[in-house]
Amino acid sequence: MELSSMGDWCFVLSVQDITKFELKAETLLTNLLLEKLYSMESEVEQLRAELAAAVRGNDILRAEVQNTQDDLSYATHKLKDLELQMLKKDENINCLQIDLEESTKQLTIMPKVSGDRDMLWERVKQCSEENMLLSAEDNILKKKIEALEEDLLLKEVIN
Repeated sequence: MELSSMGDWCFVLSVQDITKFELKAETLLTNLLLEKLYSMESEVEQLRAELAAAVRGNDILRAEVQNTQDDLSYATHKLKDLELQMLKKDENINCLQIDLEESTKQLTIMPKVSGDRDMLWERVKQCSEENMLLSAEDNILKKKIEALEEDLLLKEVIN
């Protein structure tokens, strides 16, 4: 009986040891799982923080894209406005070139017109001089006619 009681005692120790080992194993497993859970919670928090940063970054990029699109729209509008201004300036340049060509044609005519004007002015001066001479001659002839009329009257009175 001694053997069996000793064997029983060994068996009980064995069961107690196994139970202790199982309890220690479960405690270790529980601690390991808790650490893993804390680690995963920490990872989740880290991922949430990264996600929040990514969302903020995405919002910032969307705002920058919108600003860039607005700037592009403004630049496109400004470019079209400048193109219209260029067309108007080109049109004005064409009008000025036409005016310049007409003025150049008139300038080529000007020496002839100027020469004709000078010739006519000389002719006017000559006619004025002739008119003055004829006027003086007319006055002289009028005086001679008066003198002749007086002589005629005197001869008639004498006769």
